[in-house]
Amino acid sequence: MALQGSLRVPAVSAVAASLVIGGAAIWLVTSPDDRGTPGEDPGNGAEVSCAEAMEFARASLPAGARHGKCERADRPDTTMTGSFRMDRDGVGAWLSAAFPGALEHELDERPGVCPKPGPGYDPEGGNRCLGVAHPDPVRGRARQVEISIEQQVDDVRVRFVASGV
Repeated sequence: MALQGSLRVPAVSAVAASLVIGGAAIWLVTSPDDRGTPGEDPGNGAEVSCAEAMEFARASLPAGARHGKCERADRPDTTMTGSFRMDRDGVGAWLSAAFPGALEHELDERPGVCPKPGPGYDPEGGNRCLGVAHPDPVRGRARQVEISIEQQVDDVRVRFVASGV
């Protein structure tokens, strides 16, 4: 009888140790890889300048761009997203210079960055949805860019997603 009582304590300890080790293993496998130095930026959702984001997209920010907000995410691949406003007059020239190979998306194949037709949608209103696929890979630059041009009251809002895939 005394022998059974002394075996229970090591058995309970072994179960507890297994749970702790198993929990630690699960934490290591499922937790994000951004456990680096405190205060270190992991790169997901980090704010960047829109000039940097456009450079990644293999273009340049148009002259007079304003109210820009751009972000970078590095997982699983580098993606930069952003939006800014610009004057209507310069949109055509900027698009032709910045993205000469851009193709208009059909209404039924628009990516998420472009507004979908809905109530009040005017296909003649000047909104555009374009895509660019850069055929030649360049390290540190986007392979694909989706661009939305949305007419506003006084100007246009440009939204884009540039990805390294």
